[in-house]
Amino acid sequence: MDSHALPWNPLGDLHASCGGAAEHRDEAVARYSFAIPNAAAIEAIASSSPEGVVELGAGLGYWGRILSDGGVHVTAYDIAPPPSDRNRWYAGRAPWHPVAEGDIASVEAHPNRTLLLVWPTRNETWAAEALDLHHCSGGGAVVVVGEPPGGRTGDDSFHAMLGHLPQCLACRYHSSGSACTCNTPQLWSQVGEVEIPRWQGIDDSLSIYTRSDGPDPERRRRRRIRWASAPRRPDGPRLEVRHV
Repeated sequence: MDSHALPWNPLGDLHASCGGAAEHRDEAVARYSFAIPNAAAIEAIASSSPEGVVELGAGLGYWGRILSDGGVHVTAYDIAPPPSDRNRWYAGRAPWHPVAEGDIASVEAHPNRTLLLVWPTRNETWAAEALDLHHCSGGGAVVVVGEPPGGRTGDDSFHAMLGHLPQCLACRYHSSGSACTCNTPQLWSQVGEVEIPRWQGIDDSLSIYTRSDGPDPERRRRRRIRWASAPRRPDGPRLEVRHV
């Protein structure tokens, strides 16, 4: 496969045709996805996912469709899968790949798969909770498509679990906009990064992580009990992709 082209990638074609101009991004997000896959990204995910992928917050399932076309088995979840009218970005739109209704608890059913998070919502807790639960369940790999700490994806706990916040910003800088991460363990270590096409003003890429040693077995057991007993709360953190 060519390192830059995919057999089917209308989002990539749209991005190329407009030169990545920022004014076309909202249209692209509403029709396809927040991030633009390329062949290098799909190959990296495939090589890291011998047992397949579980995607959370999948939206229209665009990345799932392209991964599936490339021979990767993908199970995708969203708290409000399209065409649900509860999904403010994708209400009424047919998904590109099957997307089932599910919250973070869906991760526990697929410990052997790579967890895929494409543009996890900024300053919401669900993505960090998913990283935690995947680690608790014995998951070995995570792929994140998004921006670095301080950007438009994830919260401080999320980036701390990925090893990108070695110091607590709230305590070090007395930042009122940051949550304390002093007790947030690093659960994942970055082992690779792939450049993807970007919209003007966007700083996203694809990063691959493998599990770190993390907390002791007893702490993992307690967290598993906490997630297993958590209600499937419709009013809790949404996996719906949001415009930022």
